[in-house]
Amino acid sequence: MPDNLNSIALNQYAARFTTTILNEVYRDQDTISGAGLLKLTPVRQVNLGILNRLFEAWKNNALQFRSPYFDFSNDEVRQALEDFMNTASQHIAVKRPDLEPLLSDSVKDALKLLLAPESYFEDKIREKQDAEFTHEKAEHLVKYTHIHRGLAEAMLGRLTDSGSDSVYQTQAVSWLYELKGNPDLIDDLDPYLLQFSEIFPLNLSDLRISESGKTTSTSGRNESRSFFDSAFTELDTPAKPAPPRAEPASAVIGEIIAKTNSTEKESLNNRFKVELPKHDEDKSYGSVPVKVESIAGSIPLGQRFMFVNQLFNKNSEHFDKAVYELDTVKSFEEAQNLIWHRYASKYAWDVNGEAVTALLSIVKRKFTGQ
Repeated sequence: MPDNLNSIALNQYAARFTTTILNEVYRDQDTISGAGLLKLTPVRQVNLGILNRLFEAWKNNALQFRSPYFDFSNDEVRQALEDFMNTASQHIAVKRPDLEPLLSDSVKDALKLLLAPESYFEDKIREKQDAEFTHEKAEHLVKYTHIHRGLAEAMLGRLTDSGSDSVYQTQAVSWLYELKGNPDLIDDLDPYLLQFSEIFPLNLSDLRISESGKTTSTSGRNESRSFFDSAFTELDTPAKPAPPRAEPASAVIGEIIAKTNSTEKESLNNRFKVELPKHDEDKSYGSVPVKVESIAGSIPLGQRFMFVNQLFNKNSEHFDKAVYELDTVKSFEEAQNLIWHRYASKYAWDVNGEAVTALLSIVKRKFTGQ
């Protein structure tokens, strides 16, 4: 099922969102705990995505303990392994390089769920080829779904009403097609768009492609619990305003809503849209030619000072190396990956700043002429 989303723009936004969050989170600490991950971003679906990925890694690690030389079906061994894994899960400590891909993928998944729920749920149903849609899978889907949760619950309800423990994937997908048109199962987008935009401005027109296509337990004993069993209780507990943000999400959202109710009303897209200079505007300081043959050769001296001082910690050698790397890549997408995944992260860039916008504009004009 096509999702009508621009994958390049989706990757771009996820990289910027991720860099903004991680620059703050790891400013005063080297690792983040499980409790910190539960409240990492104001978008609960993103936090759930990270939790789900950690849960899958946790299960896979447990399987790696198994060996043909030992009896892992023995009750004592099985219980000891379970207790060990549960204890380990209570001591989560994730470093930035390990969290970055989890967060980025979770942002992309959350946006896909928000904007293309049918495509998201179909992908989840068909995740494992030839596997059936079981009660366990349906319950797991509900557990890790916050946005459009009603649709996940309705899928579980259909399976329960069928009287079967599982159905073929095609049957589950057909239920999805029947349910997707029910507006009561779909959440309003605006509150989630505001949550995303609290971290980094979100422009829906950039993300969407036009229709033309252009763009186990034993009773009577004290059970140990894993972090993944107790995490959802923590998620449902009202959160205190947590660092690193200076203001809680509600305050920022309230401010945005107040602005939208003012006399001069603006759309969400217009308010967060970054305007770049038009080609026919007067070429003043910081502007670049319409077509750039060489990034290095198109940067005026004054702008070079701005880039070196604001983006590369006043180190001209680092700046020159970065520009050389950007000039040698073959596409704008490769250049963006360098910018967002290497430089922005390494030098803790203000991704909303004038210098970053100016550099990205030059790079874009080399590869696209725009």
